[in-house]
Amino acid sequence: MKKRLVIASTVMIALSLAACGNQSSSTKNTSSSVKTTKKVSSSSSKPQSYKFNNNEYGVMGYLMLSQTSASKLANTTRSTGDNEGMKITKNGNTYTFGVFPMGHSTNVSVNDDNVTVKYDENTDGSGMGDKNGSKTYTKQELANKYTNQKGEIDKVITKFSLNKDTDTTNSSQQAAPTDLDEKTEAVLIYAKANGFNTLDVSDNNTASMELSTADNGRRTVGYGSDGDVQYQIDGNNVTYWTLDHSDDTPAYKQKMVEHTTTLSELKQEFYTPENHHQLTVDIIADNMEEN
Repeated sequence: MKKRLVIASTVMIALSLAACGNQSSSTKNTSSSVKTTKKVSSSSSKPQSYKFNNNEYGVMGYLMLSQTSASKLANTTRSTGDNEGMKITKNGNTYTFGVFPMGHSTNVSVNDDNVTVKYDENTDGSGMGDKNGSKTYTKQELANKYTNQKGEIDKVITKFSLNKDTDTTNSSQQAAPTDLDEKTEAVLIYAKANGFNTLDVSDNNTASMELSTADNGRRTVGYGSDGDVQYQIDGNNVTYWTLDHSDDTPAYKQKMVEHTTTLSELKQEFYTPENHHQLTVDIIADNMEEN
């Protein structure tokens, strides 16, 4: 009888321990399940930022710098070069925003992780510099700020034709001629703006063309008259400005009109052995005065 009681007690203790073990295992599994659930929930609640394309980031960089809304920019008059308004162009991943007739412009470059904005900054009150100011924004901060303005941003892109692919075979993408010095370039730009016949090298002409820098930072070439040309060169690309002589407005009141060309085109038009203009250009450049 005693032997049976001992065996029964032993079985009860074993069953009790097994129950405790199962309860402990169940508790651990439940705890693990709770932790896993919490982890998944935490991951799914993390905010996902909208991924913009280069055109959208380019517009956002300008909006951030100018503190302008996308709606206001979308409703701005588009300038064609001879009227007031905004002109936006792109070259690869760089976007140029120009306000006319002021003439100042901003370059926005879209990089892998950020957007760099270079602009004309008034540093000492004497005039605006040429892209002397620079700010960099992360793509994340731009996305966070402008996600809710995507619709208006896309209107800007459509209005200014920024969604058209850049033609990489275009002459503006070619390497700049390396055999042209600065004075020769200036003469070619002046000839393009005013006509080659304005380059006077006759014996009775004593006036020398002058090369200088305007208060706005642009290079200026001419004879000190209302035919002077302001210009900027970026690689092979040339942007130049002339006074608008389309009406009888006095020269000092005339606005500047923007034009574009390339050094490659200028060389082909005015500085090849076939067109017989090289000698004239060289004489003007050799006698040019620089201030």
